[in-house]
Amino acid sequence: MLFDRLKNIIRSTTNDFLEKNGLSDDEYARAIDDEYEKEFGSLGNDSSYSSSFDTEYNFETPKANPKERIYYHTLGLEQGASFEQVKTAYKKLMKAYHPDRHQANPQKQKWAVEQSQKVNEAYSFFKKKFEN
Repeated sequence: MLFDRLKNIIRSTTNDFLEKNGLSDDEYARAIDDEYEKEFGSLGNDSSYSSSFDTEYNFETPKANPKERIYYHTLGLEQGASFEQVKTAYKKLMKAYHPDRHQANPQKQKWAVEQSQKVNEAYSFFKKKFEN
């Protein structure tokens, strides 16, 4: 709810600025890109920049399993959460998405079944991961 309010404030402020200065969305985006290029040059487009940084400082970013990131997101957890946190989130979500809680509305019940299946899949993944 707070995030939606912030988005609306930013959107209205930006729209007011664009109207006041007679700019279109595209012109505004190009102006921002030009300012970025003036300030930072082409570092944002140069892929060798980050790799040279990694080499110079002997820094390697871990290759995260894409499924694992999705499963953390499904459970509403930050990456690297402990199994106890996974278990707690699983129990909480399963209570919220249990189809019996939504019997009055068949459409919502169907949605709850889909959500509970996603949560079960995520929990199964983490259970296997932490068992090893």
